[in-house]
Amino acid sequence: MEKIFKRKYIWLILVLALICITAGASYAYFTALGLSDEQVVQSGVLSLTYTSGENILLENIVPTEETGAGIHEFTIENTGTLDATYYLYLDKITLQKNGEDTQSENLKWKLYSADESYIQQGEIASGSFAEGDNTIELDTDIAIAPKEKHYYILKIWLQETGELQNEDQGLEFSTVVEATTDRKTINKMLVNVIKDEAVLDNIASEFVTSSTGINFSQVSSDTNGKGLYILNGTENNPYPIMYYRGDVKNNNVKFANYCWKMVRTTETGGIKLIYNGKPDSSGQCSATGSATVIQDSVFNTNYNDNAYVGYMYGTAGSSDYQEAHKNVNDSTIKTVIDEWYSQNMIEYADQLEDTVWCNDRSVVPDSSYPGTGVGKEKTMYGARNRLYSTKTPTLECVNENDRFTVSEENGNGALTYPIALLTADEIAYAGSVYNQNNRSYYLYNNDWWWSMSPFYFNGTNMDELIVYSTGSLYGVNGVGLTFGIRPAVSLKRGTKVIGNGDGTVENPYVVVE
Repeated sequence: MEKIFKRKYIWLILVLALICITAGASYAYFTALGLSDEQVVQSGVLSLTYTSGENILLENIVPTEETGAGIHEFTIENTGTLDATYYLYLDKITLQKNGEDTQSENLKWKLYSADESYIQQGEIASGSFAEGDNTIELDTDIAIAPKEKHYYILKIWLQETGELQNEDQGLEFSTVVEATTDRKTINKMLVNVIKDEAVLDNIASEFVTSSTGINFSQVSSDTNGKGLYILNGTENNPYPIMYYRGDVKNNNVKFANYCWKMVRTTETGGIKLIYNGKPDSSGQCSATGSATVIQDSVFNTNYNDNAYVGYMYGTAGSSDYQEAHKNVNDSTIKTVIDEWYSQNMIEYADQLEDTVWCNDRSVVPDSSYPGTGVGKEKTMYGARNRLYSTKTPTLECVNENDRFTVSEENGNGALTYPIALLTADEIAYAGSVYNQNNRSYYLYNNDWWWSMSPFYFNGTNMDELIVYSTGSLYGVNGVGLTFGIRPAVSLKRGTKVIGNGDGTVENPYVVVE
């Protein structure tokens, strides 16, 4: 029988206005108004009818617990003669602050079943509006027999956190409830898809046996890290830093017609990706070896001066640190990466964030390398001290001059495009250790490739850290040697992926363009 579907949307309109009314305390108020029309979905002699109870009218509601929520009551009835299956969604969501789209972890919703008198029964589902304007699946695959009625209570409230809620001020919010016999494909924010897997890195967990957490002097393993971890000390930040470590199988992403591996989130809620080749004819992201680099190149053509440690550099032969390390001249590797970006990534610029790429040229003198980072003085740089000596990686970038960005708002403003290389520290978090083989972590590709981290100048050659073909970090004898380039980019906060990916090489997450 030919099926003809006629739909009307069920409107639930909520306007949220959040106001700070006294210094030193934040009171977030909202007004909510619900208007729900009858909706009928028909197919032959199948008829699903939506009706609602009284409209919601809430004024001057402060942050509260669920007991203070706004309530929307509605009924789904099968007035036809066929059994039916239907789906419930919150759709056409608008959540904005100062006229721009935003998200809110504190704006909550919860759906309950009810009896015919709208007395609350069991909880069906709950969540927040952390996905911003993304459609929310309330319930799915709901069977309903002819003449049967289903009663629901939907609650929406602003959760009291016990702290100042300045981020919740000035929000505007609206949505509709939709009952439909068609299941939707829902795109989701990539960060929200992955974050539920994350655990702290300074405690014992499924793949970390030590009570003090991951030991970065040892490579990743089934007992020293495999999965997604929250960097200790960032867990209470607005955007905690999460990083992948070990032999993970679910961090593959297709973006801009290339395959990438998710490495970590950023301080601003973005996601750093490293290049991992092109999809094969089946759309899988299974490249290895030389197929995971854009090309081989030297880091810098010249190598006999401390200046050439730089992703950009100043004046060779200078006796002044600032002059030697000014960001004036492009390194060879930066030239190659920028050219590749200009040919392949320009049209995707709006989806990338301007995050920091650290070319850490901080100097850590010792008896063997007492230099100050100028001329031909024997000099040890920060990453050598951290990753060779103390085995303590960091995501901090000490010198502003070394924080490569496009804009000067969050770094040195020296980049032309928002693309560069991973630091050796980021590679260490992923599971590599200096001069320790590791063929069982997600960055291993059986090839040699460059990091962005200076190692030392030995009086003759300027060395940069690379990833060796065995998966270990290694300080090679000269930036003039040729290794693979795996560029990295950072997706903006709020980036969405198509709903049916799972991050495997067979079914990678696909970024919505």
